Amino acid sequence: MRHSLSSRHAPLPEGAIDLRANVPPRDTALLAPAATLVVSEQFHPALAELILSIARQIHSEPGLFEQAGDFPSRKFLDFPISDAAKRFFNSGPSLLQRYLPFWAADLIDRLKIILLPLITLVYPLFKLIPPTYDWRMRSRINRWYKDLQAIEEQIETREPNADFSSQVAELDRLEANVGRLSVPLAYANPLYTLRSHIALLRDELRQGHQPKHH
Repeated sequence: MRHSLSSRHAPLPEGAIDLRANVPPRDTALLAPAATLVVSEQFHPALAELILSIARQIHSEPGLFEQAGDFPSRKFLDFPISDAAKRFFNSGPSLLQRYLPFWAADLIDRLKIILLPLITLVYPLFKLIPPTYDWRMRSRINRWYKDLQAIEEQIETREPNADFSSQVAELDRLEANVGRLSVPLAYANPLYTLRSHIALLRDELRQGHQPKHH
């Protein structure tokens, strides 16, 4: 870092040095060099923001020749202002640096560079999770409908007065297996419907009636 050669008009008010002796006796226009913080292009932007933040904390109070907030500023510059300095002067320290230690804020900034492209790639996969989950939950219920349909087809191919005790036993086994299913509340209605179909078919068989197609 170094001082630039820029200069500025710095008025010295009457009596500013010695009020009793009235020194100086009148307002005096002075020519003062402007202090500028300069870093190389390879300097880390996070460190640049940190230095600007510390400089503002130390030099933000008004003085004899400057008003509050005059240093650091973007005035009287001999060198191009960096992007980090522009962001600092436009919005102040970053949100992370306001609430986190410097090392933590810098680490998160670095991680964002890595994580943002990764999130862009992974986001489409997250969109597949809800339909996949829905298919998985419904398949846990629908797979038992195949067994129920197979039992129903066995019944329909036999005589109305035939012995259906084996089919009743299969329905009891099917009902027991379905009773052990555990699904989220959102899928409770299809599960209850399956249970009611099983119970209805079994009750009709026990009564000795030819079941209707469900």
